[in-house]
Amino acid sequence: MAPTLYHYYWPVPITDESESMSSSQKLSWLEWLGILGIPVVMGLSVALIIFVVKTNSKACGDGLLVEQECHNVTSLLERQLTQTRQALQGTMDQATTCNKTVVTLSASLVKEKAWGQEQLTRGEKLQGEIETLKQQLQAALEEVKQLREGKEASSKERETSSVSSLKAPPGSVVVPVYLLLGLRALLA
Repeated sequence: MAPTLYHYYWPVPITDESESMSSSQKLSWLEWLGILGIPVVMGLSVALIIFVVKTNSKACGDGLLVEQECHNVTSLLERQLTQTRQALQGTMDQATTCNKTVVTLSASLVKEKAWGQEQLTRGEKLQGEIETLKQQLQAALEEVKQLREGKEASSKERETSSVSSLKAPPGSVVVPVYLLLGLRALLA
């Protein structure tokens, strides 16, 4: 038969961990902090050293220079874009002003054409009236000429009879003078 194992100690009920462990088996919270903290601190230190080495490397420095240069170019392009937008706005304002001026000038041109056509029509009408008046003047001059010839013929007959017949009556000279003055005023 096999021997049975007997405990020499009575089993102690486990109610509290701290009571069940002996003082040598218990780890204090400082020991736990040390056990877990040292590897964490070491890992962070290694990561920090790697980070510092990489940030101070030539490639990182070149990258910073490129980033700064890119920022400068971007700023320049933004200024140029702003200036271009302002110039475009100014050009659009000028185009709007020009369009308004074209509309105004077009309306003015239409009015001027209408006025010119009206003046042309009026001029043609006045030309017709002038021709009519010229014909009337020619007729009046012919009549005056006939009257003068008739008057001269009759005055020659009266010349022998009296001296007073030599004087021309004032009405016979006045009519042609008025007709000539009227023609001159119409032509001027």
